[in-house]
Amino acid sequence: MYASTLEKKISKYLKQFGIKRAYCDKQFFYDPYKETVNFTILQYTTDEELIAFIDKTYETNIRPWYFIFCLLHEVGHHMTVDQLTEEDFAFEVAMRNQILGMLDPEKHNDIYFRLPAEDLANRWAINYIANHEIECWEFQRKCFAIMQHIFKKKSFTY
Repeated sequence: MYASTLEKKISKYLKQFGIKRAYCDKQFFYDPYKETVNFTILQYTTDEELIAFIDKTYETNIRPWYFIFCLLHEVGHHMTVDQLTEEDFAFEVAMRNQILGMLDPEKHNDIYFRLPAEDLANRWAINYIANHEIECWEFQRKCFAIMQHIFKKKSFTY
């Protein structure tokens, strides 16, 4: 019940960016063919390596913004896809298919988030948060309130 409430709240919020729907899933990702965003509530404050990488690389502090950052990173893919060249796409496909699967998990973020599409999505999310702090903080706070109900009731399933 609460998971569907969270999906509805996030879907409504993301419509302003042209995203058709948000789904609660096992990870964050953007589906460009369906124009949907999948999100997770299971690791919204736990990926310390990602937080440290983003803070260092982009000279920012996303610690209190982790959930909304990850969500907006996926929106960033939608918003910046037209900025990628054919060479960017070819490079990304090669990296994803040949190299990323072989990487030591500790080096994964360093390589993965330097890919052109990932870097653009990060920059878009950071910029959006910086220019809409109150809106983003309020939205994240409302999402966390619903998440707390999910965790208390142990009513979460995929």
